Parts: sequence; structure tokens; C-alpha cells
Amino acid sequence: MQQAIFAGGRVPTTDFQIVFNTLPGNFLLLQPNPPLFTILAVSDEQLQITGQKREELIGKSVFEVYPENPEDASSTGPSNLSVSLAKVLRDKVTDQMPVLSYDLVNADGVFEERYWKTSNKPVLDAEGNVLYILHAPSEITEQVMAERKAAAMREIEKKYSLFIQAPVAVYIVTGPENRVELANEEILTILGRTSDIIGKPLFESLPETTSQGFPELLDQVRETGQPFYATEFPVKLIKEGEEVLCYYNFVYQPYYANAGDTAAAGVFSVAHDVTEQVLARRKVEESESRYRTLIEEAPIATALYLDKDIKIQYANKIMLGYWGKDSTIAGKTLREAVPELEGQPFPDLLETVFRTGQTYVGTKERAELVVDGRLQPAYFNFTYKPLFNKEGEVYGIHHTAVDVTEEVLAQRRLAESESRFRNMIKQAPIAIALTRSSDMVFENVNEPMLHIMGKETADEVNGKKLEEALPEVKDQPVLGIVREVLQTGKAKTGNEVLVNLLKNGELEAHYLNVSYTPLMEEDEVTGVIHVALDVTEQVQARKKIEQSARDLQNLADAMPQIVWIAEPDGTVTYYNNRVSEFSGARQLPNGAWHWESILIEEDEQPTVEAWDKAVQTGKRYEIEHRLRMRDGSHRWHLSRALPQRDSEGKVTAWFGTATDVHEGKEQQEALEVNNRHLISINNDLDNFIYTASHDLKAPILNIEGLLALLPQGYTATGEQRSDTQLILDMMKGSVERFKKTIDSLTEVAKLQQQNELNAELVDVAEVIKEVTLDLAPLIKSTQAVLETNVAPHTAIRISGKNMRSVVYNLLSNAIKYRAADRIPRVQISCHTDDQLHVLTFADNGLGMTPGQRKGLFTMFKRFHDHVEGTGIGLYMVKKIVENTDGRIEVESKQNVGTTFRVYLPA
Repeated sequence: MQQAIFAGGRVPTTDFQIVFNTLPGNFLLLQPNPPLFTILAVSDEQLQITGQKREELIGKSVFEVYPENPEDASSTGPSNLSVSLAKVLRDKVTDQMPVLSYDLVNADGVFEERYWKTSNKPVLDAEGNVLYILHAPSEITEQVMAERKAAAMREIEKKYSLFIQAPVAVYIVTGPENRVELANEEILTILGRTSDIIGKPLFESLPETTSQGFPELLDQVRETGQPFYATEFPVKLIKEGEEVLCYYNFVYQPYYANAGDTAAAGVFSVAHDVTEQVLARRKVEESESRYRTLIEEAPIATALYLDKDIKIQYANKIMLGYWGKDSTIAGKTLREAVPELEGQPFPDLLETVFRTGQTYVGTKERAELVVDGRLQPAYFNFTYKPLFNKEGEVYGIHHTAVDVTEEVLAQRRLAESESRFRNMIKQAPIAIALTRSSDMVFENVNEPMLHIMGKETADEVNGKKLEEALPEVKDQPVLGIVREVLQTGKAKTGNEVLVNLLKNGELEAHYLNVSYTPLMEEDEVTGVIHVALDVTEQVQARKKIEQSARDLQNLADAMPQIVWIAEPDGTVTYYNNRVSEFSGARQLPNGAWHWESILIEEDEQPTVEAWDKAVQTGKRYEIEHRLRMRDGSHRWHLSRALPQRDSEGKVTAWFGTATDVHEGKEQQEALEVNNRHLISINNDLDNFIYTASHDLKAPILNIEGLLALLPQGYTATGEQRSDTQLILDMMKGSVERFKKTIDSLTEVAKLQQQNELNAELVDVAEVIKEVTLDLAPLIKSTQAVLETNVAPHTAIRISGKNMRSVVYNLLSNAIKYRAADRIPRVQISCHTDDQLHVLTFADNGLGMTPGQRKGLFTMFKRFHDHVEGTGIGLYMVKKIVENTDGRIEVESKQNVGTTFRVYLPA
């Protein structure tokens, strides 16, 4: 080895090759011999990064060792490197390359996506010639990937911000560990978890689901890139410490971190909780489920095509339902079986898959299919998968499809939500306003809200702070409520909130039912949606009613009779002041009254027995007996009590009176004369209703005729105005309502006069059949489904006309008050229970709130203006049933359905 002379002695010459190899950093020393640029030396760190050996690199061209990725058409790494090296040779200065995408082959011989920041520096000799080129790449793959991921997540959050706030469950998991990247409130509610699961592996938070196939499903979607759709999928979850079986419709879509990625980074899921619907439907279908075949229970539509003619070998019921066909299509081609698909891409796609052997996957593709006799659009996710024989030839195609029409339409509705929201505010029949920012600046106010505010136009409030537009509310509680919603992000509601508003220069008291909902955008409260309903008139009316109740109390105390109230079990809880004139009645410590001692001894037992019988049967209580007076005498009294019933026919209270009839008992004959006189008066009242309805029809018809002539007269003179026509139309409507009211009064009067003298054995099934024929147009137009379960020859003793009225009213109501989002379904059954015939009508319609059920059987009471009627149908049904010593009960849940049960004596 050569020696170098230094002050103080000789030291070994430095081996720069060893120094280069061990330098900290990623380096290649290249020979300036274009176009090869042979590798002369490699740093140890470069070998560690690439997983190569030094002897595999030295003496080879840099482009041979690091070739271009043939599968990446967009790769420009080698060409950019070649340009940079040529520039260094030409200009003899360092060239700093931009971020470079240069894929490397890993240990398995597969190209991996890699990113680099690279500099190429010339090494010059004394004459300035390039001896070497120092190639120094610095890998920034993780940084680039992280930036891409962050950008992608920001894009997802921006893209799905409205969707995440919508009432639909959404979450995203990434990687083999299925780490939760995104989860909205709806999915957290469904899973019974909190936002703590975000950032953690999904099955770490939901260990109970690992054995239910979900890890495998997520891996399948992520690895294959094929979406997975599930309908009413059963899932066992741990909620509040207990295992709960739930059912969900959900979609697993592959999630790509970057726009150009071919491998999914994770899975995007949208889920709907359909547990209630499944459980409700399964109760109905339980008897049929035992007979379904395994393939018919599959949640997706399936068809099989065989032979070179691609004829339909089999299609399950779901697929037949999509096509609107039956099993007779077997043996036909798709073009023959579903002729409306001619001109649409599906038959051609099927033939292409058979010819090429390549699977075709369609996502949310539009199809025009004949439904109910007319061509209608639908959207499907479907797969045409070729089937190969052992020779590798295509012998058939497996076709699966899922109807995603609702999902597509939902996405479109979401895309249009902002426009609809603003239109909703503008067109809503209730008062709505929108304020933005913590300053509560009005942005949108509709006409009803302007009316409450006492403003003429929206320009008077839009763009102004709430305190500027309505300075009178500055010190009122309502302003604090809005601030609380802005600060907490939680909705607030209030009933009959007192707000003083400035009208015509004076403060007026208004009672409002209010709702304040935070407007969420990107998880921040950006405003408040104000909804108000002016209930001032109702509040004032209620206060009048409360005053009337106090007046009635005073009136009861002023009455000459004893007035009393009892519980359903017969316990007397109230007497008016009149009871103080009698001897023996006393109030117990628990508030109940002991009344038996007020009777003379021989009348006590018959009275107790009569009262017990009335309480047990729920029938009217009436008896004449002698009551003790404080002066020791007794006087005859007529005691009566009527049961007060709820909407289901149950007794809720008894209201009774005791009237002094002492003189009447002594003058019995005079009393009988009075009774006959009362009967005559009742008959006169019934005759009056008939006469009134008959005599009023003639003038109403005359008015109707005159109204019809008025527009003709105006037209002849050319003086007709649009507002005149409007008034005429309103008058005509009033006449029609008056006519209906007269007809209704006539029906009620007839009902009052009817009795059971004409009762007969009526065949229940025959009556239902006749009513169904009468309602055939309504049933057909609504596509209603009727299910009847009545044993043959089941007969009830009742007036045939009354029986038909009961069935007609309950069946027509079940169809008319249907829900808009589902096909009406009515179940009619009849069975005998405890010597009573129980006739049941159950529907899946709009249903009722508990408050609505209280007035259900009131005459002329209606809850939905979109359905025609006069409001006497259920009143008449109840009267008919009670006239036969029967009763009627109702169960209802809003937006689920209603069940009526009619109990008639056997």
C-alpha cells in the first residue's frame, strides 16, 4: 500500500471506496458514459433501501438496474432521470430534480410505488471535465402517501359533508386491520358506540362481530374491488351489556385513497337499520317462511344463462320481479324474455361477456323496464360472470343484480338538498327562518314567519341581526335560547313560549311553539333554523276552557241535585256542596267517600247491588231510593250515573247525579204524563232533523243553480274578474260541504232511530266480499293488499245494513289513510273470544298519536284534510256497536299503522 507523508510521520492512504460505501445517506456514483451511466459505487444505505446486493449493481447501467415499471403508463422516472443526467454533463452543475415517481422491484419481483427527491452532482477534474456523477436520491414515499391520504380524507369529508349529516349510517375503514377513519352519528347510534372508535381497528371496538363474517366481507371487498350489498342482514351486537339481534340493509363499496389507485385502501359503507320492519314483516310471514327454498331466501336477484344462444336456464323470484315476468321465460334469450331491453346495452353486454370470457360489473346503471304496464326507469348494481368448463371455454353466465334505485334517488335528493331546503323554507306552511353566525344574522325568512314578526317583506329582516330586526326581544328569554343552541349545538324546543312582539307600534303577547335546530357544516354550528307555530288563539281558548271548568265547578255547587264523580272501580271521589244537606255521607282520609249510610236501611242493599252491577258491566246506573236528610226525614231521589269511556271503549270515570223526586213519587201519574211528553219531544227532534235536511236541500240546490249561472252572466258582459271567480269557487265549495253535512245529519238521525228488532244472522265473510267489490276502484288505484282470515259460515246476529256499514267504514278508512311511502296492507280477521265475536281490521297506514285517538269517535272529527270525508263514519260505527251491547277498541302507532277490534255478542 502506498504511503502518504504527513508532519510527524507516514499514515496509510485513504480508501475512498470504503468511505463512500459507509457514508450516511443514499448515493450512487455513476460513470458519465451516456446513455448507460454505469454504476461505479453504491452506498450501504442505498442497498438497504432497495434490498439489493452491491455485486448485482456495480458495472451495470443505472437504467438496467432500475428499469421502468411496464404496468404504469404514467411513469416518467427513467426519462426524467435521463434528462437530468444529460443536463449535468452539459452544464457541469448540480441539478435538483422535482419530486420523482420511480417504482422499484421488491424482493418478490413486483414493482412498488416509490417517490424520491433527487440531486445529480458532477465531480470535476482539475481541467473542469466531468469525472463522475454523484446521484443522491432521498426517498419521500411515506410523506407523499401521507399527504395524498390527508388530501383524500379532506376531499371525502367535503364531498360527503351533507351525507354524513343526513339520517343514514356511514363509515369508512382502511387497511387490513380495518381501522375506522370516518363514522357519523347514525352509525354510532346503530352500533351502540361512541366516537371513540374512530382511529381504532373496527373489530377491536366490536369484538362480537368477528365471528359473524364481517372481517371476511371487508377483506373481500377491499381485495377484489367488488362492492357487496346486503339486505336485512342479521347482526348480533352488544348494546348496554346485552346481546341484541338487529337487521340491516348495507352496502360495502371499495374505497380508493387516490383517484388513480387500482387497489382499494379500504371500504366505504352505508347502512340502514331495518330491524323494526323485518320483525314486523316476519310476524306476518312466519307461517310462510318454512316453505321457502334456500335460493329464494337469497338477498339478491339471480339468473343463469347457458349455451351459445345464452338462453335463460333459471331466474329466481327477485330477478323475475325486476323483469316483471314469470317462470315461463325459461328457455328464452334475454332479448325474447324482456323485449323492452332491445336498444338498451344489457343484451349486447351479455353477448360480449360470453364471447370474451371477461366479467362485467355494472354499478348504478339505468334500465327501462315495464312495471304495471308502462316503461319505468330503475337502477341496478349487477354482475355478468362467465362460467368456464374444464377446457377453459365459456358455457354459461351467472347474473346477479341488486336494485339500487332508492339509493340512487337518495343520492340525487342529497345533491339537491340545499335547493330543496331553501324552497322548503319559502313554501312551508309554517313559520321558518334561518340565521347565520353567532351574530344571528337573518338569511332566509318565509311569509308565515314574517307574519308572526309583523313585517311586510323579507327585505326588512334579511341581512340584519336578530336584535336589529326585532329589538323588542332583546331582554326576552327566546334570545337566550337561540344563543344556547349556537353554543351547544343541541336543538331546543318549547311549547307555548311567551314572546312579546311589536305590532302597529304596540307590544302584543304571542304564544309560540318553537323549535331551534343547529345548522351543522363540517362539524361546526354555522347557524340556527328557527321554526315557530303561533298558538296564541289555542292558548287563549284553553285558558277560557280552564275558566269554564272553574265556572262549572261553581255551577255544580249551585245545582239543587247531588253531583258526584267515581273512579272506574266505583269508588266515589267527589260530591258537590249539596251533600252537606244529607246525613251519613263522610269523606275518608284517602279522599274517597263513604256514602252507604246516607240511605235508609231497606234501600241500602238494593242500591249497593245495582251500583256494583253497573260498575262490573259498564252499563248505565239508575235507581230510585230514599236518602236521609239532616232533619231526620227522608226523601225519594233518582240517582243516575253514566260511564265516561276512552277511545278504546274502556271506562275512565263515572259521572252521576241524585235528583229529588219526592213530589214525583207522590204524583206518579203526572210523571208518566211527563214521560210521554218527553218521548214526544224526542220524536219531534228526530222528525225535525229529517224535515230540516229535506227542506234545506231545496234552497241549497237553488243556491247551487244560481252560482252556476253567475259565471255565465259575467262572461256575457265581459266583466268577470279572477277574484270574482275565486269567490264563486269558494261559495260552491261551501255549498258542497253544507250538502254533505245535511246528508250526515240524516244518517245520524236514521242511526238514532234504528234498533235491533230487525237483527238477523249475517254471514261475515259474505259482507266483507260485498264491501270489497264496492271498494274495488279504491283498492285497485292504491294497489292495496287485503288479507282475510274468517272461518266459512261465521255468522253474527246483527242488522245486515249495520254490519255492512261497520265493515265499509273501517276498511275504506284503512285504505284512505294509507302511508305515501308503502303499499297499503289490510288484514281482516274474525274469531270468538269469551262468548264475543272479535272482528279485527289491521293496517300499515299513517297511524295516530295518543292525542288524536282521544277524539277519534267524535262526530265530524277529522285528522287528515287530504282525505275526503265528513267525519261521521267512526262515530256511526261506535254507535252501531254500542247499540248491540258491544264495544270497539283501537291501537295505533304513528307512521306504523292502526288496528280496530269490534266486540259483538256471540
